[in-house]
Amino acid sequence: EKFKVNKDSLYKPIERQPRKFNPLKIPKSLQKALPFASKPKDEKKRRDKTYMASRAVVMEPEERKLHTLMQRVSTIRNDKAVKRKEAQQQRKEQQQKRLAKSGESLEEYRKTEKKKRYRAEGKEAARRELKKQRTGG
Repeated sequence: EKFKVNKDSLYKPIERQPRKFNPLKIPKSLQKALPFASKPKDEKKRRDKTYMASRAVVMEPEERKLHTLMQRVSTIRNDKAVKRKEAQQQRKEQQQKRLAKSGESLEEYRKTEKKKRYRAEGKEAARRELKKQRTGG
């Protein structure tokens, strides 16, 4: 053992207490102005399950058929949405590749044009300088 492990540098699981938030208090004057759907409802937590929570919902055969049909339709719709998203993602990637490729070629073109321009400007400056020297200016 060449290295001694420092206890403080080891990872330990962090134990946090779940945070408890105070209930939101809305002033009465504001509550009056709110529509019924947005008004706070005073329902206390119950120890026992209510009748509505504990009752078993039994569907009629027609209702059950309709429910399964709706589930199938929504499943198909979700699958189509996933496929559509994947296709859109692929199109996006291809578009980005095309843009990158055209961007590279455009950059290359600009680079060659700059070279040509600077070369021409350099020749022009050299010609002017030569002309100055000849005229003795």
